[in-house]
Amino acid sequence: MTGHEHHHIRTGLATVAVFALAVLVLMPVASSAKTVWGYSTAEPATTPGFEGYWHYQLDISWDTTEIGGHGMSHLGFFLNLGVCDCGCNPGIVRFDDVPGTGAGVDGCELGFIGLYECRGDPHYPDRGATVKFEHAEDGCEPDWQGTATLDFYSIFEPGEPQTHLGSLGIKAGTITDEGAIVGVLPLCVCGNPVEQTTWGTVKALYR
Repeated sequence: MTGHEHHHIRTGLATVAVFALAVLVLMPVASSAKTVWGYSTAEPATTPGFEGYWHYQLDISWDTTEIGGHGMSHLGFFLNLGVCDCGCNPGIVRFDDVPGTGAGVDGCELGFIGLYECRGDPHYPDRGATVKFEHAEDGCEPDWQGTATLDFYSIFEPGEPQTHLGSLGIKAGTITDEGAIVGVLPLCVCGNPVEQTTWGTVKALYR
């Protein structure tokens, strides 16, 4: 192997190492949340019917011990779009028939229903546009502690990955709380086409 090839290998490994280190530095911030925390990734959608969209995946954990210990009622992902003229346009956010699954009481599989509250969830009046996930009334009840993998599609492309404090919400009983998510949030860019990027690589690094 030539010295030139060695140089390229060392450079590539160094780049991956630096990015991975940045992720590891960010992760404990979300993990230190006591009620709800998680990670978000995004990549161009490959699911038929969602061409031109971005596929967002949220991996969420919760523990309601410190807010009464009730079973989780619903989860919210606050998009932090700011002033966004097209934020309430039809089709900005869409969902699969089953937008997520999780672990319920006694290990049953918890189903979810996805909702897009473009003007905000009334339970969080100051948070603006929210992707909301309610548990499906299918016989499996959410527990006070659990995990879920949640999905939605948006025409908004993702921003840079970082720790977003207060970008997750949880309601348990009559109490709400907020937590951090590590990863990406959608950017309000009205009319911008989806472009192919390296978010598959980002997603792999988070896992």
